[in-house]
Amino acid sequence: MVVSQARIRPSRLMLYISLVETVLLAGLFYAGIATLFYDKFPLNSYSEALILSSHITLAMLVGFFGAAMLAQSVREGMRQVYILSLLNLLFIGIAAAGGLAFYGLINPDYAYLMALGFFGSLFCTSSVLFYAI
Repeated sequence: MVVSQARIRPSRLMLYISLVETVLLAGLFYAGIATLFYDKFPLNSYSEALILSSHITLAMLVGFFGAAMLAQSVREGMRQVYILSLLNLLFIGIAAAGGLAFYGLINPDYAYLMALGFFGSLFCTSSVLFYAI
């Protein structure tokens, strides 16, 4: 990775990627809260499965845009944005591991891993967004 001194701020593409990921994280938060309020494990009805499926789908989209943000940061060669994007992907992985462990073991303690990963990802994505503005 070559770090360019001429670049002061990221490109518009990085702005749009971080903006979309921030909106997706907001949707992921609301789907997670709906899952908390309306789902009982194991799932018994179609509506419960629909809420959980929306939460999982948004989580996969957040992971996709996190990888796109990392790829764009490598392409632009800005060290600060690269580190934030790498941390963002790490926090997304922590949240995904917590979610899989929570659903697989039905242990509510793993929800804290999801929360840690979510807030870490929200911090990193918002930092890249404000850096790109």
